Amino acid sequence: MAFIVGSALALATIALIVRHTTNPGIAHSPWYGPLWIAHGWLYMVYLVATFNLSVKRRWDLGKMAVVMLAGTIPLMSFVAENRLAKESLT
Repeated sequence: MAFIVGSALALATIALIVRHTTNPGIAHSPWYGPLWIAHGWLYMVYLVATFNLSVKRRWDLGKMAVVMLAGTIPLMSFVAENRLAKESLT
């Protein structure tokens, strides 16, 4: 789920940058709004999945909050996923 949310947020952020740095014809593409809406819904699923995982792994509240907030910063969910995968191997 972290990969999907991170990818959607990265694409939406790139679309945001393109929208505000190019000419108005390119800026008003039909997929800009739906991309942000999709990220919003996917982020809600990410929050539920993170909560479920945190209950199963018995994480403290701080760790759970940091992992949940990682989905709001572009590409940070990939970093969080990587660290959690390494942590679960040890």
